[in-house]
Amino acid sequence: MKPDTERKKYYSEKLHKRKNRLHCHLSKELRSKLKAKKRSLLIHKGDSIKVLRGPGKGKTAKVSKVSTLNRKVYVEGVVAKTARGKEVQMALEVSNLMLVGLEPTKERKAIFSEDIFMKKEKPKKAVAPKPDAKADAPKAEPSKTAPVLKAEAPKKEPNMADPKKSQKMM
Repeated sequence: MKPDTERKKYYSEKLHKRKNRLHCHLSKELRSKLKAKKRSLLIHKGDSIKVLRGPGKGKTAKVSKVSTLNRKVYVEGVVAKTARGKEVQMALEVSNLMLVGLEPTKERKAIFSEDIFMKKEKPKKAVAPKPDAKADAPKAEPSKTAPVLKAEAPKKEPNMADPKKSQKMM
């Protein structure tokens, strides 16, 4: 087809056709765990992605919004400041992103093995019960060598930082 007709199709596509252009490349790690051979998947809110080009290059973050109408993806942490100083999320092209982590859906569960979607649980630290300090500890006798003294109140010294106050005290 001629380039002008292709361009016209791109800009006048219906919403369900625009969704097809929101497929994002998979990382090699995810591709190796696929049951079927695929290079890209439709991007969803909550997926973890890595920014390959553009503002925020090299960042790994979560997708906060996917705009099907504009064919753009909004990522947490990739922001720009407006003239008034407000931070706004920047719209990124899907072609500049790579899927690193996935949110589980019915379609994805059919394509991938189950171990991808399992949330990584933090190992709980084993807490040993604390023994009663009063019951188990031997009673310490006061030492005969060091006499027990009462604590004295600290003496107030004149403030050397402010010369006027130090002169009044003297």
